[in-house]
Amino acid sequence: MNALTPAPAAWLVGLAALVVYANSLGNGFAFDDPWVIEQNPVVTEGRFSDALTRPYWPDAAPGTGNFRPWITSSFALEWHLFDGSPVGFHAVSVVGHAVVSVLVFFLLLCFAGPLASLVGGLVFAVHPVHTEAVANVVGRAEIYAGGAVVAAALLWWHGSAWTGWRRGLRVFGVAALYVFGLGSKEMAVTLPGVLVLLDLARAGHRGTDPFGELRRGGLAYLLLASILISYLLVRMDVLGALTGESAAGGLAGLSTGERLLAALAIWPEYLRLLVLPLDLAMDYQPGVLMPSTDLGLPVVLGAAILVACVALAFELRSRAVAVAFGLAWFLVTILPVSNLVVRADILLAERTLYLPSVGFSLVVAGLVPEVRARLEGRALRWAGALAVGVILFYSGRTVVRNPTWESTATAVNNLALQHPESYRGLVVWARIQESRGDLEAAAGSMEEALNLVPDNYQLTVTAADFFARTGATDRALELYRRATALTGNHYGAYRQWGEHLLRVREPEAARRVALDGWARAGPHRSLFAILSESYVAEGDLEAAVRARRTAALRADATRNDWTRLAELLEALERPEEAAEARRRAPEFRAAPAPEAIP
Repeated sequence: MNALTPAPAAWLVGLAALVVYANSLGNGFAFDDPWVIEQNPVVTEGRFSDALTRPYWPDAAPGTGNFRPWITSSFALEWHLFDGSPVGFHAVSVVGHAVVSVLVFFLLLCFAGPLASLVGGLVFAVHPVHTEAVANVVGRAEIYAGGAVVAAALLWWHGSAWTGWRRGLRVFGVAALYVFGLGSKEMAVTLPGVLVLLDLARAGHRGTDPFGELRRGGLAYLLLASILISYLLVRMDVLGALTGESAAGGLAGLSTGERLLAALAIWPEYLRLLVLPLDLAMDYQPGVLMPSTDLGLPVVLGAAILVACVALAFELRSRAVAVAFGLAWFLVTILPVSNLVVRADILLAERTLYLPSVGFSLVVAGLVPEVRARLEGRALRWAGALAVGVILFYSGRTVVRNPTWESTATAVNNLALQHPESYRGLVVWARIQESRGDLEAAAGSMEEALNLVPDNYQLTVTAADFFARTGATDRALELYRRATALTGNHYGAYRQWGEHLLRVREPEAARRVALDGWARAGPHRSLFAILSESYVAEGDLEAAVRARRTAALRADATRNDWTRLAELLEALERPEEAAEARRRAPEFRAAPAPEAIP
């Protein structure tokens, strides 16, 4: 191992990433994948211009959602290349993760020798906390944004001594990577902070003036600041808001102080997931994790971990640069999703640890030479065996975890089995109990889920549909009203409320709901469809045709709108118009399937 050189070590890191994630190629589109990919006409119809001007989440309510044009564009290109097959999408994710793993190895090599960098690089390549980012297609955002930040960090470090046109190339390259990272996921916003850390680490590594290092990058920092401002302006224009985020389950309604306490209580979970990732979950919302809003043990422990990271990073900045830089890397890159700076739409998600976990790999790489310097003989061999054992454990845990993301059903059922206390798990059990005919138990499970996250829009609508389906009409109507109050500017609750009223043969009430939704959420095609069916129920086919034709002529029209229009025209004995409607139907996308799990 003393003769280990960077090239074979880099190949080994990349190969390890490919091998441990290879079984994710058998996964389909799971959880958010169908919504973002299969049911998204921007992707399936290759509307690349729309990818640059529309929110990442289809049909996002005004003021919410995300702006990730490069991810949507990538999915649109892959849909065309792979003919909609999920295998191709997963292959891109696996190869992308292998490339990022190699980049991480070379970043570690800036601070440690080949052996230490190999150990740290392998930890990153096979770590099970990355499963959600790699084995679930929408996790691609983490891979692209993480890769952009690591590549920019490498360019910044190795180009520090460049002069002339090469110096300009360095600045241009970092700027281009920043644009790509920001357009992939918001985590890339931390790149300027990472570059500042690199300048400080270089000063500590070389014993030079840190302010001198920072001054040399002044123009580049100004350029990055201008890119960030431009990105935020475009994002605000597309989403209608600066952040576009809704509060995570359990965070809605909390004061700033309470939110900070809840954020501190998550830090022990960060440490557990990075060091000993035995228990992994696809979802960490209530009740898998409940926000702590008082000075209990989780908050005190989280604060101690945070303070220790800051103190150690400062203390070791000269004696163990890799460890100090790794701790600082984690502190900076976790900020956007930590709820410490701004309120995020999650308490915790494994996928968001993809970029911050580079810091963990840096710490591991920095500890290797410390261990080798302090141990010898049998003790050193035992330490080496332990390192190999940890990497093998991480690899095995990843291989076992990958199939969790085979489908939405496998992901959610796995959550329900491992964490039946989670609100999504309770919804699954409610449906199982419903299928067994135990409606009382199913209603109890659904109510328990609602108690955990009373302000979750999708859960409220799902519960309303459940109670409507099982005959609890008054409770269903109460929940539909609550859903429209939660997001009055989104059509979804009005659509499902109106459809329920049509099913129970109240067409006039359904029409009022659709018109109210039109006034508050805008004229979505589904609301015109409800108007049309309400007229059908009353026997007014002429009005039904007018409303359905309006739905069919909208940009968000579906194949079903044209097919239903043809049926109504045939009922009115207008065969030529009906034939034209049937001819046009195949030009439009199929109606999206309803979301199975909130």
